[in-house]
Amino acid sequence: MKNLIKKRLEESLNFELIEGLIDEDYPTNFSMEVFKGLKSFTQRVKYCEENLKRISSGSSRIVYMIDNIKVLKLAKNKKGLAQNEIEASYSKYHDLSDIVAHTFDYNEDNLWVEMELARRVSKSDFKRIVGYSFEDYCAAINNYYNDVNPSKYRANIPIDKEIVTSMWENEFVYDIFNYIGNYGVPVGDLKRLNSYGIVNRGGSDSIVLIDFGLTNEVYDSYYK
Repeated sequence: MKNLIKKRLEESLNFELIEGLIDEDYPTNFSMEVFKGLKSFTQRVKYCEENLKRISSGSSRIVYMIDNIKVLKLAKNKKGLAQNEIEASYSKYHDLSDIVAHTFDYNEDNLWVEMELARRVSKSDFKRIVGYSFEDYCAAINNYYNDVNPSKYRANIPIDKEIVTSMWENEFVYDIFNYIGNYGVPVGDLKRLNSYGIVNRGGSDSIVLIDFGLTNEVYDSYYK
């Protein structure tokens, strides 16, 4: 099993590289049908803890690795429910499909979402795949956010104007500009490298958002 995992990693399948993870075999006794039948948060957490690898846990959600293709995001509270709802919805939108991780399944009450697994992205990965440094990218999206959400309290980040102009011809960055301008998302999380991952799309590496449930509306409702 360990050799298979390493082989899949080398083939650039959708895998988030968690330190030390390949030293453990994937669980074989997790059943999605059993999980779907559980009635309480406590039962769901207990079942996942016993059968899956926990990847991360924040104030709103716990993320588990199901296999080398999927993760399970489990809502802990109303904030998590709201973010699961956003991710389940946005992953279906055609204009966002190239820049967000895909959702395979979800609970109608937003208790959980089953999502595409992505490999961890480094700054060098980002530049190789997107074509711009992560620093220039962050400056561009920060300044664009300020343009569409004017405020005297926010400052622009210096960046060469020619670089910004060229970014409008870059498919990924253009789609992110569209996402910022049309979907009411705060730019803060978009400037965090761990909000992104690498997936295989059409036989090549692509950068996608893997944590995109926080919109301005969710922030105003649950985080202020």
